[in-house]
Amino acid sequence: GGPIDQKRKMIAETMSSMMARSFITPLFRTQWTSRDTDQYLNGYPGKKDYPALKDNLDFYMNKIPSVPNGDYIDNIHDTWFGKYDTLEIHHGYIQWLFPIRESGMNWDAQELQVHEARAICADATAHGRVLKSYELMLDFYGMELANKETGELRRGINWRSRFAHLNRSMHNYLRITRILKCLGEMDYQHLQAPFVRFCIEEAFNNGTLSGIRRSLSDYWVYVVKKEAERKALIEKLHEYR
Repeated sequence: GGPIDQKRKMIAETMSSMMARSFITPLFRTQWTSRDTDQYLNGYPGKKDYPALKDNLDFYMNKIPSVPNGDYIDNIHDTWFGKYDTLEIHHGYIQWLFPIRESGMNWDAQELQVHEARAICADATAHGRVLKSYELMLDFYGMELANKETGELRRGINWRSRFAHLNRSMHNYLRITRILKCLGEMDYQHLQAPFVRFCIEEAFNNGTLSGIRRSLSDYWVYVVKKEAERKALIEKLHEYR
């Protein structure tokens, strides 16, 4: 079928999945978390790719704006940096900046398709835009990328106020899960572990990000794609339990 038929089919599949999730009780949350991260790490077994869908590719090629009430990717990078109120209150952009092979709460945003991820990674400009999106959100969280090659992070100049905000803004924890998953899909796997490592240091050793401890321990560490790094980080977390 064409793009419309494929999008309808994808939405139907997503709604079925989300309905199943809505019935999960806290008792089974740990089990579901494990299943969710396993699906991601294993490349979503059985999940279909829809070749006619290309909204994410077009967005990262700067051909279409994000919706609703969004903008073109280059404009977002140029004009939204440091606009903390906008980045906090606007709930439609995160699915466009960090598309993953799962749906979020923005029905105008399309799930990432495998062919789109490959095309974005193959285009140096589009791929570089993904990194800029990451740096935009790092600044929002009071962090900055110290080394693009290693992924090492350091505190941003505004870290005190931004850390205080992150400690009480729990919806950003879901955003960070999405960001980490997207990095893994977009050939930026090397950035995942340094982010988690930095958060462990701040949350547990320094006590500056105590609010993120559960998400860090239950979700973020388990979406690090490189197995050796993931195991080392899990062992590090066990030191604080």
